[in-house]
Amino acid sequence: MSFAIDSGFRTAAARSFFKALFRVSAVALLASSTAIAQSPPRYNLTAITRQLDQQCADGSFSGVVVIRVAGKDIFERACGMADIVNGIANTRATRFKIYSTSKFITALVVMRLVERGKMNLDAPLATYIADVPGEWSKVTVRQLLNHSSGIPDLTVGLVERFTLDHPHAMRALLAGLLPGDRSLKTAPGSSFHYNNFGFELLADAAAQATGTPFATLIEQEIFKPAGMTTASVEAPNIVMGHPLAVNEPGLAIGYNGEAGKLEQATNYAFVQLGAGAVRATVDDFIALDAAIGAGKILSRASLGEMTRTLLPDERPDSGRQFGLGIIVGVKDGVTMQGHTGGTNGYISDFEQYPEHDAMLIALTNRGFAKTRWLREEVATMLKSAR
Repeated sequence: MSFAIDSGFRTAAARSFFKALFRVSAVALLASSTAIAQSPPRYNLTAITRQLDQQCADGSFSGVVVIRVAGKDIFERACGMADIVNGIANTRATRFKIYSTSKFITALVVMRLVERGKMNLDAPLATYIADVPGEWSKVTVRQLLNHSSGIPDLTVGLVERFTLDHPHAMRALLAGLLPGDRSLKTAPGSSFHYNNFGFELLADAAAQATGTPFATLIEQEIFKPAGMTTASVEAPNIVMGHPLAVNEPGLAIGYNGEAGKLEQATNYAFVQLGAGAVRATVDDFIALDAAIGAGKILSRASLGEMTRTLLPDERPDSGRQFGLGIIVGVKDGVTMQGHTGGTNGYISDFEQYPEHDAMLIALTNRGFAKTRWLREEVATMLKSAR
């Protein structure tokens, strides 16, 4: 999950204001929804439909869900409000901040650069970032991708130094590291510890390896070849050296709190350029899934490398393992692979079910929404349809 960087920036007065403003009826907020796409008889969507309808009605889910098999939608649901104050409903065309699901896209960029010889998975980080401390000299690109680098998560420090853009914040952070920040928490490659900052280092490394800003690399390497026409990377919004939240037409506003007691989230996704800055629609992910399947993004060998070695999650109850920027789980014998993200006003879940030529994309602007049940129910449904 991405670091919830709004926590230190929202005042008590603002919290009280939004609690009062958004203490409204969940039923009134979530009356708008799209029809469920007609499903082939072999897929039993009853359990998914019933539970998601309930969550839309009680306000615990607000967003868009699409399930596809063999290149066709078998389920679609849009419900809730993208913008409560202005009465704008979520639709299939609504864009959402995807937070840590951006890590999957960052990993695809890195793997494409590896294919072209611009980066090497087993090269030390210092090969690409000259100003990293000596204590990190043995950390490799691969270890950053699979969260085994041992580098401390310094995302808060990056936020504190973000007065212009990502490269300047990174240079300032690295130049001012204290001894405790320079020290590795574990030996490189020895154990898994989820680390947002590792993907900020990957973004910086890719930019320096190519001489191209990382946001431009995402556009060139992923969005354009995949046909993700409405996806974008959140640009820095800085006023007098201070970050401000980004709200744009067509972009859902994120809400925290709980159903019926919502607080508008203040977040700075642009700070997390490698770990969480992408915004997209469900159809952007459908395009990405199709492009990956057609070999337009990576070769089969590179895709295989991303899941060749898996490290167990440090949370044993998750039932998931981590590859190179990709998370793999198994439910009822069905493999699920992709990434999840969020907590700060948004939750995203992109899952591929490779043995079934299926995918799930769930995007929500409720930071408390749950999607684990959804990806697992899809796995159960796919197994039952065999």
